[in-house]
Amino acid sequence: MRVGFIGSAHSVARLSGAEALLPGIALRCYAYADPHDTAAQYAAALTENDAVCFSGTISHYHRDRTLDGETPVLVGRFSDYTLVASLLAATAGSALTVAELSLDMPNPDVPATVAADTGIALDPAQVTDYRWVYESRFSRPVDVDTLVAFHEDRAASAGAKLAITSVHAVYDRLRAAGFPAMFMVDSLQRDLDLIRTAQQRVSVRRLEGGLLAVIALTSTTPADVQATALRAQLAAQLGRFATPVQHRLATWQRGGLDMFTTTRGALDAELPALLAELGDPAAPSELALGAGVGRHLYEAEDRAMQALRRAIADTGTAAYLVDEDARVHSLHNTSEPATDARHTAPWLVELAARAGMQARSVTRLLGFLATRDFHPFTAGEWAVASQTSPRTAERTVRKLLDAGALTAVGQEQPLDAGRPRSIYALSDELERAARQHRNALAEGSAPSGTGA
Repeated sequence: MRVGFIGSAHSVARLSGAEALLPGIALRCYAYADPHDTAAQYAAALTENDAVCFSGTISHYHRDRTLDGETPVLVGRFSDYTLVASLLAATAGSALTVAELSLDMPNPDVPATVAADTGIALDPAQVTDYRWVYESRFSRPVDVDTLVAFHEDRAASAGAKLAITSVHAVYDRLRAAGFPAMFMVDSLQRDLDLIRTAQQRVSVRRLEGGLLAVIALTSTTPADVQATALRAQLAAQLGRFATPVQHRLATWQRGGLDMFTTTRGALDAELPALLAELGDPAAPSELALGAGVGRHLYEAEDRAMQALRRAIADTGTAAYLVDEDARVHSLHNTSEPATDARHTAPWLVELAARAGMQARSVTRLLGFLATRDFHPFTAGEWAVASQTSPRTAERTVRKLLDAGALTAVGQEQPLDAGRPRSIYALSDELERAARQHRNALAEGSAPSGTGA
């Protein structure tokens, strides 16, 4: 799962190396210079991640709200820990007293909570707040000039000797003007908890959406004893949270394929342990894992097989996922950008229109043929593979024959009984295009216009 974190340079630097503490999360950070201007960072984070976190309330409040959509967006809350830690950092081992401080914060209720718990009371006059940032709608900006002026006035009128601020821009302005200033103490744990909450939010959303997941696992070197043993070990682990099923194609059954069905939420929860078991991509054992997500089982299965073919095409052990938006993700190399798995090549769209079919139906047939290396097939085999009736499969074949996409290459009559069955193959031109598309998808660099 990918989570974007938008914060100041200080907040982003603090998260350096934190991915080791966040199993199952690919963390991407976006630093800003001005919390009032994060439109570019927010747009990039929404495009590239499943959830977005803001490190501070001001940047979250001032975000470009026209970009808001279904992607979960979270922000950390100002807590009593932050205030207590800041007061201790300012006064412990120092001649300063609490009364000699001026503070700004987003939540005006925290000082009362701290006073009740610790007995450390702040004079309301030494605290200013910008509580409106917790409103769901934008009402007025957070004015840095006003906050800076508050601290300067406290120093001049009340003898405040240190300004404690929750806004990096205020800190920078005060320091530049020669005023003693300190940025509020914050913890890495707060940011980690926020990112984990984002992960949970996405998982719950996926469960509520009823998203299904299919996982396919095979060995690209069946004779390798080590690979066979690891595959059996992984299959056992998959069986603890997913339901084993048999692939509908006999060629896959004979070739050795483990397939399981589960939910997207369960897959997200178990994926970190599964990938750790899968091991180093450079290990000598060559296993391929593909996971697919969809709102229907056939959709998830198609995507799992697409991901598996991508993994098989890689050298060594590889794992890919095709998500509910048809984006392909490398599970081993999370820094690799996701690519679009949709088939929108002009030749495919034109063929679907000529045959009077949906592009998706043509894509599924081409995917079926790709698993057979485009060998000839019968309408009955396509019916089994697509889980449709023989009559529906025959209609599909007839449409593609009429469109010139298929040619009849012969007949077969098993056991000299029954009606001979026609055998079909892709036209030479279409097979070349389909092979180029498959190879480009496997390499992760589909030609322009394919959408893969």
